[in-house]
Amino acid sequence: MTLASPTNSSPYPEMLGQDQLLLLQEEGISVRELRNGCLGSFRNLVEKIFNSWSIGELSVVRNWGRPQVEAQTVIYENSACLLPDDIILLKKEVEAVSSYKVVTWNVNSVRSRMNVLLQWLETHQPEVVCLQETKVEDSMFPAWELEQAGYHSCWYGQKTYNGVAILSRQPLTDIRKGFENGYDSENARLISGIWKGIRIINVYVPQGQNTESEKFVYKLEFLKQLFLEITSGTYSDLPMIMVGDFNVALDSGDVNDPEAMMGHVSYHPREHERMNAFLNPNPSKSEQTQLHDIFRCFDSREHQFTWWDFRTRGFERGEGMRIDHILASSSLLTLMKSCTIDSHVRGGEKPSDHAPVICEIEI
Repeated sequence: MTLASPTNSSPYPEMLGQDQLLLLQEEGISVRELRNGCLGSFRNLVEKIFNSWSIGELSVVRNWGRPQVEAQTVIYENSACLLPDDIILLKKEVEAVSSYKVVTWNVNSVRSRMNVLLQWLETHQPEVVCLQETKVEDSMFPAWELEQAGYHSCWYGQKTYNGVAILSRQPLTDIRKGFENGYDSENARLISGIWKGIRIINVYVPQGQNTESEKFVYKLEFLKQLFLEITSGTYSDLPMIMVGDFNVALDSGDVNDPEAMMGHVSYHPREHERMNAFLNPNPSKSEQTQLHDIFRCFDSREHQFTWWDFRTRGFERGEGMRIDHILASSSLLTLMKSCTIDSHVRGGEKPSDHAPVICEIEI
């Protein structure tokens, strides 16, 4: 709880003695006592009281100077007046709780999808947006256009492939690009920063091509290194929200045909083993590094996909996978209010093959 008015910008501390100010804040004080204790112009003090009363910063209680009469709160109106025995009390302000949208979206080229992205930002007004597959060199990232839309940007990119970025209404702090141990330094797949005391981690996991290829081995090693990265001391001191295109469907409801998909890339037991390292309960983990699939905290329905293959017209056929995820620390679960997939934008003009995933958090 914080007091509504005894701030440096408030005139009350300049108009009243310490005793009168304390009564005004805590118990209430009569107009008569305010007049006797006023340090300056009482007329100015009354004007301030009327202004605070009109905007709901204080209450006025009236018992007509008779303690035996039940006091009544006086509602402000233009014709309202103050009587000498009226009690004035500054209202205590409940600390505000705000709701914010945090989004992950593989945009499949930020420059190709710029108009779609800007329109989506205008419609949904998210606070933090994590983009994957930006496919643009750092010098060409469209920071100016995003700034005009009201977003600060931090990015880590390369030509033609990969690339990650975080857009935010307020600048992030402690921006980190890539793995701290230098792993996979030639690929721009990992970026993070601190937002409102939470570490936001944005990742683009390799697709893996097929289970017989070296790219699949690379994918498994990438997930192993990612787990080591976020459980290191420099990450695990804060609650975290790790989002991105993980290129792994987590359960049978996340693929169109689990029997046919089992053992294939994006739905393979070895991929699940790597992802379970983040998600499975483990007493050796801290509350910050025990992560949860936030979408499944709110929606247990099958076939809620985030990706559909262009080549097979997967979106039109209703065949896709849920491979874009928002994972969050145990300590944040009570703050999460919803998690949804905006599949509507996938059916729009010039779409990415992925849809945005949106979680709402109250802080």
